Amino acid sequence: MLNRTLKKAGLASSLLTVSLFSAVSNAEDILVSTPVTYALATELTKGTDLTTEYLPPKRYGIERLPNWFSTKGQAKVMKYGADATVAVTLNSVWPEDPTFVHARQANIRLVEVDAAQAITPRAQGVAALTLSDGQVSKYAWLNPTNLTRMAAIVADDFKKLWPQRAEQIDGNLQRIMLDVRELINQQQAVLLDNEVDSVVLLTESLEDFVSGSQLFVEERQFKAELEWTEQDKQDLKALFEDDESLWLVTSRKPTSLLKSLVPAERILVVDSLDRWGRAGIDSKAPLKRWELHPMKG
Repeated sequence: MLNRTLKKAGLASSLLTVSLFSAVSNAEDILVSTPVTYALATELTKGTDLTTEYLPPKRYGIERLPNWFSTKGQAKVMKYGADATVAVTLNSVWPEDPTFVHARQANIRLVEVDAAQAITPRAQGVAALTLSDGQVSKYAWLNPTNLTRMAAIVADDFKKLWPQRAEQIDGNLQRIMLDVRELINQQQAVLLDNEVDSVVLLTESLEDFVSGSQLFVEERQFKAELEWTEQDKQDLKALFEDDESLWLVTSRKPTSLLKSLVPAERILVVDSLDRWGRAGIDSKAPLKRWELHPMKG
């Protein structure tokens, strides 16, 4: 009788342990708020039972996130924050990143993983770019070299948090490194084949891209198109008439006005990945949105 009772107690204990482990594993383990942190988290945990939740509305750009987290998003963030283990942020290059600060209100044990800078004594991080106004650019992910650093930083913390999955995470990291190398080759091939060297930059968020691609910025025009004066339009048109090797780089779909001033075949549209949008992150080709595709005339 005693042996039978002990066996039942042991079985109950084992089932409880399995049940608790399953509950932890089935929660949304990782919280993110940007396409790049989602791509990193999901790619590094492929082949594991770890899950990732993209918190904000998919149509919201990065500039709208602090307000959403403070207002309409509070309930959702508290719900997912309660059971999560990690919030992956960009806090070192984007101090306004609301992900960890708000999710932690539901879970004091939540861990922050800063994808842009390791939280270690050596504090290795991405190549941060300082803008003309003295602010650090938050779009570090547009420099593809930074992607490898970000992946390594996140992987290192993930392996410490889930040591039993370290081998799988390590294998995923090596695959990501190869994928980023292929991405860099694709970008460089497009730039070289089209002789993109000197550019006019229309979007400040692409400063990291032009810096990482070693492009020379001939001119910057960050005013909204609706605010362009007639002189602005004529100056832009003259730049491209005077230099047939010049390219225009923008993150927005060119308007009829822009195409009337600049030849369409010399416009390069680069996705800033500042929101999930319609494209999201393709699980079969997670770096697809980083690829370059020049417009055709």
